[in-house]
Amino acid sequence: MNRRPRLALVAAMVSLGALAAVPVATQAVWTDDAWFSGTVAAGDWSEGGGGSGGGGGIDPGDNTDIVDITWTVASPLSSCAIVEVTTTSDTPVEWSITVDPDERPWNHDDPSQIQVNNGGQIVEPRTSPLVIVGNTDSSGSFSEYSNNTPIEAGQVAKVEVCGYNNEVPPPEPDNGEWYTWSVSAPVTSPGQVCSTLTVQGLVDEAEDPFFYGWGITIDIQPAIDAYLASGATVYYVGSTPSPSSGYEFTFTQQDPPNENLVYIQSGTAMALQGTDVQTLEVCVYGAPP
Repeated sequence: MNRRPRLALVAAMVSLGALAAVPVATQAVWTDDAWFSGTVAAGDWSEGGGGSGGGGGIDPGDNTDIVDITWTVASPLSSCAIVEVTTTSDTPVEWSITVDPDERPWNHDDPSQIQVNNGGQIVEPRTSPLVIVGNTDSSGSFSEYSNNTPIEAGQVAKVEVCGYNNEVPPPEPDNGEWYTWSVSAPVTSPGQVCSTLTVQGLVDEAEDPFFYGWGITIDIQPAIDAYLASGATVYYVGSTPSPSSGYEFTFTQQDPPNENLVYIQSGTAMALQGTDVQTLEVCVYGAPP
């Protein structure tokens, strides 16, 4: 169920400034997901709700038990959950669930970006957490989607909750639990010297199907030193592929005295899912001797 998202290549330039002689080295470790593909990833979560523990911030309301949540995760920005609910009450009761839009995979400040496709309705679309209740029609017969409230013990209602415009997954902590990363030794070629950054996700997609971001600080001084040692003149630092205005990733050179450090953060195209791998090249460009 891994996604393989690789997009266009272009060189992105970042001003090098006084980079040619600085110290300090940084490295990190971490875990996360990767993305992008026409394929859909699906996962079943047996726990009801879960908030930050996994479950999209979906929790049961009064007189309600969550039986199961089935996730369909199409991309970092598009996810749906079919939530199955029941009750222990022997007399008919109204059921409800709540959805916290701040949680993964929604990652949203705007609750109105979450919608109900089938099986229920949102009470206040712009209120967080969202409150979702069931549907009632005039058929007189219980139906899991169209006439699913009130409900009593032994009946299971279903509601589909979706976000098709979720926010870009923010970076998870670089703590060795979400992903690991490594930077290869510099390789010199005419006009440039490059190192390859490899980010490896560590998440079990069967337990957590959501995409997640990563953020890494790397030291480009070894690449600069390798280029200067060849007698070359250093002009600027860049990357392949291009950051694409943050769609792939952001590439930020830190301020003095740490100009040799670059912070790279995943965008939509380079978020991680499960144990996917993302790579990019960080290059120092200049004039050969």
